Amino acid sequence: MSALNGSLSTTSLPEILRQCSVQQKTGTLNLTQAGVDKKLYFNKGQLIYITSNKPGERVGEYLIQRGDLTRSWAGFLLKDSKRNGVAFTRSLLQKNIFDKDKLQKALSDLANLALADVMNWTVGNYEFTNLLPKQALEGPIQISEADALTQILQSGRQEGGTASTDDILRDLARTIVADDFTLPLLATTASKLEKCWEDDEKSSDEILDLVHKDQVLSINLLRVVNASVAHPPKQCVTVKQAMELYPHERLIGIVLAQAANAHSPKQPDTVSLLLQHALSCACLAEQIAAQLGEDIEEAYTCGLLHNIGKILLLQILPENNIPESQLPKLVQDFHQNSGALLSRRWNLSPKLHDCIKNYSAPEKAKESQIHVEIVCLSHNLLQNEGDLDSYQKQCPTIDFDRLDMDSLHDSLELIDELATSTY
Repeated sequence: MSALNGSLSTTSLPEILRQCSVQQKTGTLNLTQAGVDKKLYFNKGQLIYITSNKPGERVGEYLIQRGDLTRSWAGFLLKDSKRNGVAFTRSLLQKNIFDKDKLQKALSDLANLALADVMNWTVGNYEFTNLLPKQALEGPIQISEADALTQILQSGRQEGGTASTDDILRDLARTIVADDFTLPLLATTASKLEKCWEDDEKSSDEILDLVHKDQVLSINLLRVVNASVAHPPKQCVTVKQAMELYPHERLIGIVLAQAANAHSPKQPDTVSLLLQHALSCACLAEQIAAQLGEDIEEAYTCGLLHNIGKILLLQILPENNIPESQLPKLVQDFHQNSGALLSRRWNLSPKLHDCIKNYSAPEKAKESQIHVEIVCLSHNLLQNEGDLDSYQKQCPTIDFDRLDMDSLHDSLELIDELATSTY
């Protein structure tokens, strides 16, 4: 973390946490977004405490919601703690409202909830100061970054996970945030890259065209050019934006370096089908965006990357000795949240993060409703799921009067041929 302040849209919180750990930071990380202020406290690189002014994340409110404290008692204790200059949590202990273990458990749950929420912020600002309040060191609380990350992967699911699933998700989240993995590259794609590089008559444009069609090559390129240490002149949402900002020779070097370190997929046939679907979704999203007058290249990239979480999980989960019979459900249940966590770890744009996280539930979109709906519609058309009435209900922002649905349906066969020939 070369700077102690900046924007969360270009430097993700997982990256900031990693840098604080590596640099053994002691102090306070202030995070702000639309009136919400959260403070993360570090002691020698270890996250030890968190406070928040977000409704539902203040201590008194949270304890009331849990049923551990009445509203009248909370009001009295808050006034009493202010009058006596004692921390609210310490007042709870002194008056025997809670025993220490019960309070610590409640506050730990609250801290993990607040941390899981802020991990998903794609906009906002951060500033690190070297001041560490005394109450942060003495607070009766234990932060578990792993538990917070597990909550991120579980968010949006109605049923709770089993103990074994929680362990799987905890390991998965740690792996993603530690960046301790390599996305797979199909042997056919690696071979095409090698031939383009060895053939003097092939131009760099042909290599970048191959990157433009491949989900894994594209996201790896965007990862590098958007890395905080690279100080990009602007955040790149698409490969074409990167091509406009950087010399092609540099981009080719990034691509070849990534390809040299890539591993073959553990389930190549399944990965090939997923990549075909990703490219098909990108092409269809491009057509829909053109008819709606939206940015076609951004829509294309959102479609291309929307299911990256499935590729990620198919590569990581088998390394944790997960039985093959469990893989399909785990991948289906957690690919969107896993892909979204990956997008924050790699500093991808908020627009891409939103599409990866919410393409199947566009009503939850935060950054770019129209792009999320375009990807949702593209995905559903390719899967032959739903009808026009259901599309209109799920994608209310799209002006369907401007769409030629017949032409979109007619293009599906050609798109499928392109994707099949590419993989």
